[in-house]
Amino acid sequence: MPVGHLLLDRAQVPDERAFEGAAGASLPEWRRLVEWLRSTYGLEGEPVFGGRDEGWLLRFRRGGRSLLTMIPEAMGSFRVQVVIGPSAWPAVESADLSPAMRAAWDAAKAYPDGKWIWREMTDAETVEDVERLVAIKSPPPKRPRVKAA
Repeated sequence: MPVGHLLLDRAQVPDERAFEGAAGASLPEWRRLVEWLRSTYGLEGEPVFGGRDEGWLLRFRRGGRSLLTMIPEAMGSFRVQVVIGPSAWPAVESADLSPAMRAAWDAAKAYPDGKWIWREMTDAETVEDVERLVAIKSPPPKRPRVKAA
């Protein structure tokens, strides 16, 4: 992990503002994904310390299972991790994904718990791909889950 990572202090649990600051130039993609998870699933991210190399990351869970993990990177960007279980692989194979996401899917190694997809979030197309993968992994509720403020 590059030395310039912003969230390595284990003693300092970052808030939403700190995560957004770490997203830097990728802030629009960060905000879009967080808002989509809030409005679609009613979820708030859970800060988790991923170790001295990863630092703080933001994990979204539904029913005790991880939907998506957002990991701030050095130089003001972030990447996501989505693990797709074997039962959802046929749906991913037929999904409308960008060529870059399709290549990442094809290159992902299959583990017993699923394929681990890692993508750097650089544009709206990548965000749309991640939203599709998450929706395949865990279909959204029929009614949006917006939490009351």
